[in-house]
Formats: sequence, C-alpha cells, structure tokens
Amino acid sequence: MKKRAFVYAVFRVQGVNRERLLNLLRRRGISLYRVKNAGEKAVEFAIPAAQEENFFAITANLCYTITKKGERGVFAPLARLWKKTGVLLGAALFAAAVCVADGAVLAVDYYGSGAVYKDRAEAVLTELGIAPFTFAKQSALDRAQREILRREKAFSFASVKKRGARLKVELVLAKEAAGVVDTEKKQLVTPVSGVVESITVLRGTALVRAGDAVAAGDVLAAGYNEIKDTVYETYVLASASVLTEQVFEYVGGEGEEEAAVAFAEAAAPYEIVGAETEKTPAGEKFVYTVKLTMRLKIQ
Repeated sequence: MKKRAFVYAVFRVQGVNRERLLNLLRRRGISLYRVKNAGEKAVEFAIPAAQEENFFAITANLCYTITKKGERGVFAPLARLWKKTGVLLGAALFAAAVCVADGAVLAVDYYGSGAVYKDRAEAVLTELGIAPFTFAKQSALDRAQREILRREKAFSFASVKKRGARLKVELVLAKEAAGVVDTEKKQLVTPVSGVVESITVLRGTALVRAGDAVAAGDVLAAGYNEIKDTVYETYVLASASVLTEQVFEYVGGEGEEEAAVAFAEAAAPYEIVGAETEKTPAGEKFVYTVKLTMRLKIQ
C-alpha cells in the first residue's frame, strides 16, 4: 500500500503528445493525482512533492512548457513557510558574511562594446568558480581578466573589478577581429521561423522581445534610436537566440525510435534542445516522424 503524501506539487504542462508524457511519468515511477485537461494542449496534475526532483530530471530534455502552480496538501502551508524561512535565513547569513568578507560577489554586471558577447566571458568566470553568491579573491579576479583575453580573441580589452558586492566586467571588442563589429550593419534578421528565446541590443532598437513568434526574414533589431520623438540612424550591435522546429522522417522496423532520433540529430543544422517522435505503420515498416526543437544564435 502506497504511503499517502502530505504535500503535493501541482503542475501545468503545455505541448503535444500529453498522453505520451503521462505514460512516461507513470513508467518512471511518478505518482499522478487529479489529472485534468486544461485546454487544447495543456494538462494539469499533482505529484508528491518528494518526487519533484525526479519529475524535472525526466522532463529536462522534453519539449514541453512546464509551470508549477503551487503546492497542495495538509502540510503545504508549513512547507511554504519553511522554504521562505530558509531563503530568508540564507540571505541573512550571506549578508552577514558580506560584512566580514571583501570577496563576496552578489551580482555580475557586463558593459562595454563587447557586452553583446558576455556569454563568452561568463563561461570563463563560471569555469573559474566566479558567479553570484560566491567569494572571489583579487588574485582570482586578476586571473579571470587574463583568461578572458587569452581565450577570447574577440575582445581587445577586459577588466574584472569589484565595486562593493558587485562584480563589474568591462569588455571591449577587438577592431581587428574580422566580422566582430560591422558599422554598416543596419538590421539583425532571423533566417528561420520560430520563437524568440532572448535578445540583447547594445546599439539600435529591438523590434521583438522574448516569447514573440517570428518568421524567416523578420527584422529582430533595427539600426536606429528614438529619443524624444526624434529618430537617429545608427548601426546594429545585437545578438538573439531563436527556437525553431524542423521535422525529419525515418523509415524502419519496430522499436527503432532511438535510431530515428539519431538520424534526425545527425541532420540537424543547429543546437538541439528537444525532440518528439511519432510512429505510423507503413506496410511492414514504420514511418518515424521526429520533430526537433533547435536553438539558433544570431549575431
């Protein structure tokens, strides 16, 4: 007999093949309660809070939009209070540590012409253990500054300095780096259809924002700035990430789902972030339809 959970986490999942997802969760040992449809492509259900970590591990690479709606159960109010208390206690302890340690880092700010490529510098800092809510000695900051310049030829200058509890990272693009800065560029255009995941504009004006649907050829950022009803022409210095989908077909025998996905992934032109597979009988064979969700970074 199953033990009754006293705290349940309630989730809303949006996407296609909902029954496939529910069956997968059940096969992986996730207990589902109060399952109900919440729209054309959405379903809501509750799981024991103790299984929440396993739930996210199972769905991490699946193409679904997952929203946690809250917690239910006899002890849910106590659980929420404990979480809030834990966060407040952690913040208080870290604030106390800041008072006695000059190396505390609460946030990292990027600026300068090279900030459009801040992901590259951020990767170096993370590898060296420098991130928000960590401690970094001056020697570590000096090393980070050297490593950014050594590894990333796109930057002609990098400065990593502490200002109170904030880390200030200044990045300057190298003029000699071919294609890094194009002062003649007037538009940032997406070559694919999809959904904007993120956009960063250092010069020019963003015409879309995260979550917007775009078509191939759409302009994401334009080379102008509008100040007090006056339009000033400039060039575009921006980057964006767009999620796009592409469908592949594979003909094979029974149980060749993994081979179909491998075939699709080998032909994928961009970074893969999710995959869905459907199987349709075709005589003695099966047609496997694989839909890949991919991420395209545009600069």
